[in-house]
Amino acid sequence: MLYKFLKNVFKKKPSNKLTKSQYWKKFELVELFDDLFKTETLLKGLIHENVGGVELEKFTDLFVEELYYIHGDNVPDFTSIMDLFRPTGEWNSFSFLRGNQLGTDIYRRSVRWKRNQGFEVGAKVSLEGEFGVVLNTYNEFCGLICWDTDVENDTEDWTGMFGSFQDIGGEVIDPDYKFKFINDDGSKK
Repeated sequence: MLYKFLKNVFKKKPSNKLTKSQYWKKFELVELFDDLFKTETLLKGLIHENVGGVELEKFTDLFVEELYYIHGDNVPDFTSIMDLFRPTGEWNSFSFLRGNQLGTDIYRRSVRWKRNQGFEVGAKVSLEGEFGVVLNTYNEFCGLICWDTDVENDTEDWTGMFGSFQDIGGEVIDPDYKFKFINDDGSKK
């Protein structure tokens, strides 16, 4: 009996945690960097052909500097890339680049990567089929989640546990998701 107890206590438990390569695959990190380097080639080619003028050269310099800055990071911050390629960003200010699938893919992938770096106030999240929003707790730490249920004050404190939240399948979802029982600020409808 003691043998069975000890065997169960020390039994290796399966882990739901994603490996680094699984995490990269899930958030398309390799594809994102491939697209970024294709964009560098495209922009330099356009400059070589005298398309876009000085403004394109400035954009290209800014983009290339940011690309090589994040390329070597262990945990890259795609905020600047995301801003450059957002629908109202500089990429789309050039008529000959507007609507280019490369820019659309970069924006989509960088937003998805950025969203899954930690809890942010107002982020919409999902865990085990439940949906919720990260509340503003008026301090520097985020992680209090209000769940989209008909229960009054259905909150759960995940402060400082974003990694654990992700390990068990939690993720930040599309900011356009529509809740049934709560508003985007966590108040009841």
